[in-house]
Amino acid sequence: MKYAIAYLIKGEAGRYNQKLIRDVGPKFNETYMIENPMPSHVTLKYEFKATLKQIGELERFLNRFCKRFKPSRIRINGFGHFRRFVAFLNVEFSEQAVEIHRELNKELTNLEWMSWNKLDNQYNKYHATISYGNTRKSFDGVWNYLRKLKKPIFELRFDNLAILKEEKRGWKVHKEFRIR
Repeated sequence: MKYAIAYLIKGEAGRYNQKLIRDVGPKFNETYMIENPMPSHVTLKYEFKATLKQIGELERFLNRFCKRFKPSRIRINGFGHFRRFVAFLNVEFSEQAVEIHRELNKELTNLEWMSWNKLDNQYNKYHATISYGNTRKSFDGVWNYLRKLKKPIFELRFDNLAILKEEKRGWKVHKEFRIR
């Protein structure tokens, strides 16, 4: 099975992210996020394959890991995009949140079975996807629409890690861990 590790965006910010996905998708024929639903999140460890035994090991690791840290600050601050292909909510991690993410990835390297993606160690591109583009034309429509909206600003707490599991359609929360 395929899994990923993420921070779950909850509350008003999570609802706002999901509303934008539902608004933008049909309006601009950007259906990927509608057809492959996932919880509002920021990816911290990109997808990897694991057996049930390995996921059990990862669950124990994350449970211990989260107990060692205190929640820190995260801020959603406007919109951004990658290469006229992906539009997203811009997420800014505090220094403490970035340090937790760095430590997470450092310690995950001790799991011999864990695979790595070149995107795993990017600590300056935090985002919550709104649309995953099909064409430049549809992206331009999405981007122009987002630019006309009031700039979203949400103050959040980096207080969770979650294992996401790929399902037949989209991703679901497999298990959540609280940073206390």
